[in-house]
Amino acid sequence: MPRVKRGPHRKNKRQRVLKLAKGFYGQKSHSYRIAKQAVDRALKFAYRDRRQKKRDFRSLWIVRINAASRESGLSYNRLISGLRQAGLELNRKVLADIAVHDAVGFAAIVEVAKEALAEEAGLKIRPATEPSPRPERTRATIGTAAKSRRKAEPAAAKPANAAKPAKPAKARPAKKAAPAKPAKAEAAEKPDKVAAAEKPAKAPKAAKAEKAAAEAPAKKDLEAMTVAELQELAGAHGIAESDVEGSGAGGNVVKADWIRALAGK
Repeated sequence: MPRVKRGPHRKNKRQRVLKLAKGFYGQKSHSYRIAKQAVDRALKFAYRDRRQKKRDFRSLWIVRINAASRESGLSYNRLISGLRQAGLELNRKVLADIAVHDAVGFAAIVEVAKEALAEEAGLKIRPATEPSPRPERTRATIGTAAKSRRKAEPAAAKPANAAKPAKPAKARPAKKAAPAKPAKAEAAEKPDKVAAAEKPAKAPKAAKAEKAAAEAPAKKDLEAMTVAELQELAGAHGIAESDVEGSGAGGNVVKADWIRALAGK
């Protein structure tokens, strides 16, 4: 098999990466391994920001349009609504450029929007060129107006140490008395001591156990007996072979089954 050398291909691939990394800081611009990582990361950011750039510029245009339109006495949302009603199809990029470079032209556009809004509402809006009939209000005029209003309407004199009227205490409703429970007869609550004394005393558990042990044959005695003797003893107690549960092979009854049956009896 002939030897394959990939010198030109290897060199060209690295040159493409280093060309994209030109201007990067430190080893990112001339070391292939580090430059490749930096280029991959930069390409991801470039892909994302090609879309983010459009959103950022639209936000910037809206800020510029809003600032310029408020100087003419109209907010941004009212301006866009008025232009849409007037039929002016100017996008935000053009409006922002006019607002920055042609203030007079932008003011004329705002007036067109105001007229369209006025026609829709059936009102007449004063043009921006006409002076306002209301006098301009300053801090000095506002202060004098407030003073004159206080003099014209003097407040009623209040005593210095006027005590506040005490609030009337709320009357609480009286609690309802709980109905008295009927007294139960003592004879019903407590059993008759005499009747209890007449009852026969219960036999203790020990006496019962001794009685059962005396009646049943001892287990040690049963183990000493043969199978034939166990069968005979079981017949005396009325136990048939069919009544005994066999634990042997094929369900056969063995000696342990006879002992268990007789001990239980």
